[in-house]
Amino acid sequence: MKVMFQKHVEQGRRLNYIKNNVIRIAYFFIIGLALSACSSLPEHLLNQVERMPAVMSQHQALIEQEKNKFDGFSADKEWGYIRPYLEKEKWAEYFNRAANELSAARSYFESDVLSLAEKNDPQDATRLTVNIVLFNEKIAASLASAQHAAKRADFLIRVRDTAAAIHKNALLEFSALKKARTELTAKAEKAIAKYAHKKSDINKRLDELELIVNKGAVSVRQLVDEFKKKDNVDFALFGDASVALSDTLQQVLEYQNKTAEKLDELYRSYTKVLADQKIQYFIDIGRASWCEGEYCGNGRTKVYPSVQVDKNVFKYFDELNQDLIASYRWNRLSLKIPGEIWQALRINEKWNWSRGDSHADYWVQKTYTKTFHKYVEIVNDKMSEGEWLAVDEDSFWQQFDNLGMSILTKPYGYYEEDSLKDAQPVGMAAIAKPTVVNGVATGSNQYGSWQQGNGGSFWQYYGMYRMFGDLMGPSRRYYYNDWSGYNNNRSGSYYGRNNEYGTWGSGTYNNSRYRNSGYARSNPDDVGRARSGKTAGYRSAASVRGAGASSRSRGPAGGGK
Repeated sequence: MKVMFQKHVEQGRRLNYIKNNVIRIAYFFIIGLALSACSSLPEHLLNQVERMPAVMSQHQALIEQEKNKFDGFSADKEWGYIRPYLEKEKWAEYFNRAANELSAARSYFESDVLSLAEKNDPQDATRLTVNIVLFNEKIAASLASAQHAAKRADFLIRVRDTAAAIHKNALLEFSALKKARTELTAKAEKAIAKYAHKKSDINKRLDELELIVNKGAVSVRQLVDEFKKKDNVDFALFGDASVALSDTLQQVLEYQNKTAEKLDELYRSYTKVLADQKIQYFIDIGRASWCEGEYCGNGRTKVYPSVQVDKNVFKYFDELNQDLIASYRWNRLSLKIPGEIWQALRINEKWNWSRGDSHADYWVQKTYTKTFHKYVEIVNDKMSEGEWLAVDEDSFWQQFDNLGMSILTKPYGYYEEDSLKDAQPVGMAAIAKPTVVNGVATGSNQYGSWQQGNGGSFWQYYGMYRMFGDLMGPSRRYYYNDWSGYNNNRSGSYYGRNNEYGTWGSGTYNNSRYRNSGYARSNPDDVGRARSGKTAGYRSAASVRGAGASSRSRGPAGGGK
């Protein structure tokens, strides 16, 4: 009988495997559906629907087969052992449940699946795919109910035959569970000792762990108590407790790993600095050419290779509201824009010219930009210089005002989700909140300490973090008034008490790193304006900002033959 039960258990596992794969296939089909179009529902979906009546008939037969085997339990040699559990747990009711679940699957097929298949509208493909998955889940649930008796009997026989081994393994699992708790508790206490401001949060995480561990303690107590009964063991309670304990151990180990990773975040410091930025401007010119004559046809259209231009030329074309920029008639080019603007395009009006053509019109086909950032990243006490990285235009303009500033900061003692995403002076968030006595600021942390000088209290970074000073804008140190201004203005980006930080900061370009940046070399007027402090209205209002999307497409609008 044990072999027979195991056979049906394996059959159930195979059907569950099929069910899970149907779900995965359906998921990928939903993703792929948007990439294709057809005049009717996909054939493989219709084939699945067509097979469903046969599936339901086969499943009905399977339920009856399992019920017949269940009715024959009384003739099996294990009947005396199984019967008390069978009656106490009411296994027979699972066959009624299987029949009801199959009936629900049949009703769902008729009301939600078949109607879509008969409609055969390709727009219903995603909905039909989901309905097929739900139908299969109902069939799988009915199958699980039909096989419950066989699987439960097999489980109880195995538990009885291996009770000693299960007991021994349970004790080992509970020891592993307690070890995981001890290790995580030690790690948590170490983190609390170093970062006391996280004590409440860490203790809550330990409380959650304790709740899980207590579940395991209940399971192992039940298991041990039953095992002591020797000849009067409730193997259902004993076996279920062993399964619950194994599940709890897995839960504890997963929680330990997840929480340990979270605690490790406290020991990681991260700063991302916008070290440089650039924007490249491009123009695409279109041309229609033709000849005048009875047999000339409709002419030809070409688009010139993209031309990179400067900011002023781009702005001119991006704001241009006329259709044509030039015309060519009988060997004469007539410009409809200033000559210097045309010359900036560096194009040959007769590029790839067709023999016999005598006329042409030229227009702006498209304007677009390419935007780039260069970052400096500081992870713990190591700094790395990045290369130019393409960024989307929205991200570029969102950070445009923040040259030389930290645009992402996570100090030691904080989780990743605590990261500061508003722009701020580099390293300002790493300064310890000072204790001020008689006007003197004191205090320290992993990054440095407060010191006293002729100018008052200032923050001094330890040697391993001197790169923060190298990346500052106006000066190489922060004074108490700098920190106080920052600490009192923590809503949104902070550019200093006198707007001395960032792209338009009066002090940013005192640092040779930013004074010699690609941005500074390409925008000397902006840099001069920033250094003079005459930047009213410039922050968050760059001259070519918001030129539309990253590209604007146009056309000849009536030009040509």
